[in-house]
Amino acid sequence: MTDRPRSAPMPAALRAGRPPRHPALTIRCPHCAAAENARCTTKAGRTRTVRLDPCPARLAAHAIATAVCPTCQTAPGTPCHDNGIQCPDSNPVHPARYTEAGRPAA
Repeated sequence: MTDRPRSAPMPAALRAGRPPRHPALTIRCPHCAAAENARCTTKAGRTRTVRLDPCPARLAAHAIATAVCPTCQTAPGTPCHDNGIQCPDSNPVHPARYTEAGRPAA
């Protein structure tokens, strides 16, 4: 017989039974209207399918609500701007702000 450990080392998040959730799930989705802590859905016909990743609008809303933009130096809660002109709705957040929003708080 071999001397094997009785249990394998496992990260605490997996041991708890759930993988870590995306931080953007803490706010309501402005696109698909998914509730806080609920996954985004698609609106295909009569059925709703759960999406694996949050909607891009939810990611942008999370970045605006939680992070300071390193590009335009706006505070959390303020949309990004380019020389005083608000960014268009097609891309409302600078890419660097998404990176800041994804970092864990120190």
